[in-house]
Amino acid sequence: MSELKRLLKTYSPTRVLGALRRRRNDWLRKLQYRPEATAQLREAVLFESFQGKVIGDSSLDIFVELKNRRPDLEFIWTTSANTEAPAGSRAVRHGSRDWLRAIATSKYLVNNTNFPWYFRKVQGQVYVQTWHGTPLKRLGRDIDNNHLTKSYLDTMDREASYWDYLVSPSAFCTEIFPGAFNYRGRVIETGYPRNDRLSKTVSAQRQRIREKIGITDPAETVVMYAPTWRDYNRSATGNWQSVNYMNENIDLPAGFTMIYRGHTNTHAVHKNEVAGRAIDVTMYPDVTELYIAADVMITDFSSVMFDYTVTGKPILFLAPDLERYRAERGFYFDFEDTAPGPILNSEQEVLQTLGRIGQVSKLYEKRYRAWQKKFNSLEDGHSASRVVDIVWGAK
Repeated sequence: MSELKRLLKTYSPTRVLGALRRRRNDWLRKLQYRPEATAQLREAVLFESFQGKVIGDSSLDIFVELKNRRPDLEFIWTTSANTEAPAGSRAVRHGSRDWLRAIATSKYLVNNTNFPWYFRKVQGQVYVQTWHGTPLKRLGRDIDNNHLTKSYLDTMDREASYWDYLVSPSAFCTEIFPGAFNYRGRVIETGYPRNDRLSKTVSAQRQRIREKIGITDPAETVVMYAPTWRDYNRSATGNWQSVNYMNENIDLPAGFTMIYRGHTNTHAVHKNEVAGRAIDVTMYPDVTELYIAADVMITDFSSVMFDYTVTGKPILFLAPDLERYRAERGFYFDFEDTAPGPILNSEQEVLQTLGRIGQVSKLYEKRYRAWQKKFNSLEDGHSASRVVDIVWGAK
């Protein structure tokens, strides 16, 4: 019966019509996309992060490093209706003719996820795939019972065959990534460029970030809640739904303020009401700045756990659906035995834990250090520099 329900939800009329519309738009773009017509590549770098919905992730930190070291290059960013290209670069709107031209003519491509199925790499292009996180949950071909079609798997394989470099933040990821993506190219184990600022930011910069999101008191304890999306939580139209296991009227202890960060995959249906009393920072342009602003992280199965622990600040896990998530998605390691903070089941447990966060941090100190040694040992603030050295040469 569960399989029948899955099929009915997967192939509901609304979702099928939505998929057909998206496919039609893709075919129209494919007709405009002419990589075979590229006679000469431009000395340009196209940066993209989550289809232009974000100007951030490792793409941004590589851009900042490269802009300083190679000002002779042209810098282009994929943008959306809600994002702007950073200073020193030119914007191309995702899906536009300019974007298709930039993909086909830029010598260098830097992306944290895949280009569309019709993408074909031009001879001479260099494609740097940064990916977007250390995985707890299984990826790609490692997901059991993932119901992926042959055409989708073929698209995944073709995409991975175009990568010249795959950035890895740790030995753990260097082992996992090739099999998950069916990738046979060069993995560069450099640490994640997106985490460089986590070990470089000074207190004055941190306070400026907090003020940008409306928190002026330096003594306020900022709790960041950043849950991931769920494969099993979709709307009738096929969009992934926002996740929040906190009551919208939750009262935090005195001196605490919560900020809520919805996942990129839920942007299409995101509403401010989801955050409740928390400050909604879902559309804040740079998540790394939010890690810097926060004093405590609450997440579940999101890869933010691996980034945030670079800071050394406390982390909690609100995961009432842990058993279901693990059964349906699968984990790469024993989460309960290694998590660097308590795994909680309710907002009441969250409130109790926040009320004694200092004591809880001491209880998990040994686990936290072991976690950092395994996943964060390369995060020294110089990952972007190492990537630029390898791809563009040390200058």
